[in-house]
Amino acid sequence: MATNQKIIKFQNLKNIQPTLINFLQKQMASCGTTAFSYDSNSLEVTIISAEDLRQGWNHVGRGAFVTVRSGQSVASTASGTDDTHGYPLWNERLHINAPPHGGWIQVDVAKRRHGDATNSVHIASAKIPMSDFAYGPIGYKHFLSYRLRDQEGRSNGIVNLCVRRLGGNGEAQFHGKKCAMGYPVAPVGVGYSAYHKY
Repeated sequence: MATNQKIIKFQNLKNIQPTLINFLQKQMASCGTTAFSYDSNSLEVTIISAEDLRQGWNHVGRGAFVTVRSGQSVASTASGTDDTHGYPLWNERLHINAPPHGGWIQVDVAKRRHGDATNSVHIASAKIPMSDFAYGPIGYKHFLSYRLRDQEGRSNGIVNLCVRRLGGNGEAQFHGKKCAMGYPVAPVGVGYSAYHKY
């Protein structure tokens, strides 16, 4: 691939082989500026897993679930029935409205007591700014990892998820004139980076 910058029109990519389209979408997502417009208010948040979740000195076992909030829009995963020893796996898709005015969404991890949905204990939370997944075309999957914090602000595990903006027709509108082609860097949460030592 040429190293110089190129002008790319997204609508002209339809005749290119699907594998090349996927590659170019990933490259365009690495642009430093927002190249695609965002005219949809719907988000698909896939809660993949969590790591090293603790309740006190013990790892969280059964009953862990995740709630995603954006304003008045709320969705939750099912609670796990297996003892995961602090490493629960959900791989569950949730749909919520996008935060208004470039705000953020909140991810809360909790544990149900004795399988009772109305009786749960909070484990940890993370806030995800809209800017972490506002770039790239509609439908682009942003795989993100965030440091979770308990109510006292202490580090308590990591949550892994995927955020995808959903459009009415699944298409994006390209407004940028040029885009540097390069390898995308996986974004992490500002201030809640899973790879930053606290």
